[in-house]
Amino acid sequence: MPPINIPEQFIHSARSLFSFGSSTVVAVSGGSDSVALLFLLHEFRERLGISRLVVAHVNHGLRGAESDGDEQLVRQHAETLGLDCFCRLLDGHAPEDPGMEAWAREERYRFFNEIRRNSEANLIATGHTLDDQAETVLMRIIRGAGLNGLRGIAPSREDGVVRPLLQCRKQDLEAWLGDRGIAFRVDRSNADHRFLRNRIRHTVLPELAALQPNAAEHIAALAAEADLQWQALGKSVAAWIDRSLFAPDATSFQLKTDLFSDTVVASEALRQLLSEKGIHPTHNRITEILTHSTRTGGTFLLPGKWRYRCARGVLCFYKKLPRFRIQAAVPGVLLCPEGGRKITIEPVRELPDLLDMGRWMVMIDGASVGSALIYRTISTEDTFIPFGIQGEVNVLHFLSKQGVPRPLRERTGILTTMDNKPVWIHGIRLDERFRVTKATKSLIKLQSESIL
Repeated sequence: MPPINIPEQFIHSARSLFSFGSSTVVAVSGGSDSVALLFLLHEFRERLGISRLVVAHVNHGLRGAESDGDEQLVRQHAETLGLDCFCRLLDGHAPEDPGMEAWAREERYRFFNEIRRNSEANLIATGHTLDDQAETVLMRIIRGAGLNGLRGIAPSREDGVVRPLLQCRKQDLEAWLGDRGIAFRVDRSNADHRFLRNRIRHTVLPELAALQPNAAEHIAALAAEADLQWQALGKSVAAWIDRSLFAPDATSFQLKTDLFSDTVVASEALRQLLSEKGIHPTHNRITEILTHSTRTGGTFLLPGKWRYRCARGVLCFYKKLPRFRIQAAVPGVLLCPEGGRKITIEPVRELPDLLDMGRWMVMIDGASVGSALIYRTISTEDTFIPFGIQGEVNVLHFLSKQGVPRPLRERTGILTTMDNKPVWIHGIRLDERFRVTKATKSLIKLQSESIL
């Protein structure tokens, strides 16, 4: 088999990712992939229209002297090429810490974006290869991915991250570096089989290659085909979500079920929505939700203390929350435990325009409350006098009459005085006894705002 022409393959893959005048931050770990990326970008920067290259390296500090050696090599390469190099040392985590990989990835990209802003660069280039693509797709298949997941690693992202080496094999890049006498580092942690990616890299893919030498290329081609298919399906999924989703806060949302008959689009939409909430969207879980969408009753459990309740025409997803009770000073600010909002309590001189108020802002008589308010879970015994209505009613019964689904009734917060008199059912109704009247001498504004 003739040797792979890495420069030609690289130019073919990278040409569409760069535009004339692009200024690029190159993420360089010191491994073969990112070192090859650095030297290829530098050598062909004029053909790609790159105006400036900046090197960024994150020293994770997980391998002691070896990690320091990675940083030293990256600095040497940058100096050899006459490029600015910025490094950051991370600490506070050990390799075995839960969530360490996700934390490290988040910190890396935070640093890369910081360098991009400070350098006024357009793009961030990373050294992901065809091998990384095949590993990613296999990992997602094992975990139960849908079509969107099969797309794997995108060649470019909306946030300016590009992957020019996605059509290049790791072994070919290493051979190219070897021919040119360019040094790179080998990370021993990549052989640690505690990580799924490493098991796939060192066990699964070699077994597949023994059966089909071009297995990795075929898996990467599947990712490219899935990406093409998603260009059409993704628009339908976005429209489905826009029409079906009602999301009151970070720990609850509702889906209208009238579109669930389109199971292809609905299943992909459910995968996206569950993933955003940290719920692993397995095939069985998606199938179960689709089946239950025709029910008019029943509550079903999901991971992470999530659950969903079936009602006529709607599925209510919500996270089980402990009962809460929070005291806030007047004036003051409180964070809502049910997630996603804060309530600001502040005195004002005059009433705002009625058009500016809406459901998330109410005005109350300042003399009717003391120096503090309580925000807590609604209890079955709570009663209040709804604004504009004569007579006391049970709060939960009132919410039911207002059409608030039971899961949301159980999670809605209520603002009360220190002696437990209801003032405001959050985002729903003010108590008549705290309304502003002609006799009001001081005004207090209660405003709820999203913090997501």
